[in-house]
Amino acid sequence: MITRMATFHNYQSVANDMNRQQVKVAENQQQLATGKRLLTAGDDPVSSIYIQNFDQQNTQIDQSLKSITMARNRLNNEETAVAEVENLLDEAKRKSMLMVNGSLSTDDRIAHKQDMQGLYDSFMNLVNSQDESGNFVFAGTRYNKQPFFRDNNGVVAYAGDSYQRMAKVSASVDVPVNDAGDKLFLEVANPYGDYQPDYDLKSGSLLLLSNAANSNNADNAAYDITFTNTAAGTNYELFQNGVSVQQGKYEPDTGIQWGTLQVDLEGEIKDGDKISLNRQEHVNVFEAFRRGIELSDSSVSDASASAELHQVAAELSEAFKHINRTRSEVGTRLQTLDRQEDMHQDFKIVMSQARGTLEDLDYASAVIELNENMMSLQASQQAFAKTKDLNLFNYI
Repeated sequence: MITRMATFHNYQSVANDMNRQQVKVAENQQQLATGKRLLTAGDDPVSSIYIQNFDQQNTQIDQSLKSITMARNRLNNEETAVAEVENLLDEAKRKSMLMVNGSLSTDDRIAHKQDMQGLYDSFMNLVNSQDESGNFVFAGTRYNKQPFFRDNNGVVAYAGDSYQRMAKVSASVDVPVNDAGDKLFLEVANPYGDYQPDYDLKSGSLLLLSNAANSNNADNAAYDITFTNTAAGTNYELFQNGVSVQQGKYEPDTGIQWGTLQVDLEGEIKDGDKISLNRQEHVNVFEAFRRGIELSDSSVSDASASAELHQVAAELSEAFKHINRTRSEVGTRLQTLDRQEDMHQDFKIVMSQARGTLEDLDYASAVIELNENMMSLQASQQAFAKTKDLNLFNYI
């Protein structure tokens, strides 16, 4: 069978071949210009899928890095505020201990009171401090509301909540970026154990509570201890909710024991001294400041006031330890952010290397391929030139 082939078919075939070579040369030139082997998904569908996955992971890492930066800024703000609070609490504790000194004059006590008031005002400013975005540092998740308010009587109320804001710094790691104010300043551990003392001491008494513990958590009774001095020594009588439950000779080495209650005391006891114990697990830093300021007006000879100043100093000291532990926790969170940031940066490098093996261009091979395609293009162009000039009249 004889097949007739039209001149137009030859022309179209050569033209199509030339166009294909032009496309190949253009692709080679674009690869060399961009340094990328893959220009479209059709160049290598499997590699393109992997590259898309790398891009998604890289986007997630960038979001985590932004979250780390924001979290670090907030924690740095909190650490600065907490450090200042530590300094104020330490100074207030020292002032309280100085006011116990019986050699102080009235003017000295007034000066210390003014110092305590100044420390308290600075403390109130710090607990209501804000970050660079205007968010209150110690308000929990109610960061747009001022957390602490002081009324005309000096009583402080908390308007925040007890929760923490969290920053997601990786797929499985959330880091707290603040601490609620009530946990920091209203729930300081009682330095005396399970009870808070109230003193009613005679002049010259140096009696102080060391520790009062009760292993029975259901026992919320109030206890009173009165002391009488005799020629044989010091006797005590223990009252539970106003009812006498035990009496005997006071032994400083063993303290006072009754059921699950253990009371340890220190200092010189005067006849008629009395201590009242009320169950209290936590102490309030604001209340400690307020009582310290009020007690500044008491006489240096007032044994009860001196004992309460010791109590204020003990509470401020415990608050200092409490805040110091919080500062350590903030430091630990900052270290976590640093570790996560390093891990993210390392993973970005690994992904970049892996992506490079899939899409980066081998320049030597690309140049060879370009030369080959240009030679083929030149041949196609020459063939096209000859084909388009074909004419029957040239052979007549």
